[in-house]
Amino acid sequence: MVLPGRDGALVPAPGVALIALPYDRDSVIAALEARAATPRPSTAPLDSLFARFRDAYSAFATAESGLRALQDSQAVAAKRLEGLDRKSPTYREAYTAFTAVARARAEAERGLAAADARKQAARAAFGPSADSVRQALKGWEDSTYRDYERTTEGLARSSRAEPVTDTTGEDGHVTLSLKPSRWWIYARSWDVDDPNAEWYWNVPVTGDSLLLSPANGRRRPRY
Repeated sequence: MVLPGRDGALVPAPGVALIALPYDRDSVIAALEARAATPRPSTAPLDSLFARFRDAYSAFATAESGLRALQDSQAVAAKRLEGLDRKSPTYREAYTAFTAVARARAEAERGLAAADARKQAARAAFGPSADSVRQALKGWEDSTYRDYERTTEGLARSSRAEPVTDTTGEDGHVTLSLKPSRWWIYARSWDVDDPNAEWYWNVPVTGDSLLLSPANGRRRPRY
C-alpha cells in the first residue's frame, strides 16, 4: 500500500487497517441511500470551509518543512566553524555562510508563526455553521444506514465467509489468508496534506496480490 508523501512521491503506508469483505461495500451503501426518506444534506458550506483550511494547512506545512531544512543547514554551517582559525579566510567564508543561514532561519521562523496564525484562524472559522451541517449529516446517516450491519451480516452468511482484517507493517505490506469467495478490500487512510480529507478504497480482489494506491482509491472529505 502506497500513498503520496509531503513531496508528492509515493511512499509505504504503515499502520493502515485493511479489511477483506465478502461483499461490495459500495453497493450496499448505494442501495441503502437509494431507499433514504430524504436527500443527503448539502455539505457545500463544509466543503468551502475545508478548502480554506486546506490552503492554510498546506502553507503551514510548507513553512514548517522549510524551517526544518534551514535548521539542518545552520547546524552543518556551525559544524564547519569548529576548529578553524578565526583569522583565516576559510573561517571568514564559513562564518559568512553561517550568518546568512541564521538570518534565513529567523525569517522562516517569522513566516511559520504567521502561517500558524492563518491556520488557527481558518480552523476557528468552522464554528457553529460547520457543527450544524455535521449534525444534520450524522442524523441522516444514522437513519439511512441503520440496516447496514444487518444487511452485511446476511451477505457474509450467504457467502459463507467472514471479513478478515489486518494492519500494514512498516513496509506498507500485509498478507491476508482468504477462503475461496468473491472479495473486496476496504481501507481508509488520512491524507497527509489535509487533516480534513482521507483516502478510501473498496477494491475487488482479482488475483493473488493487490496494490492500493491513489490510482485505485478515492480522496474524499472527512465529514
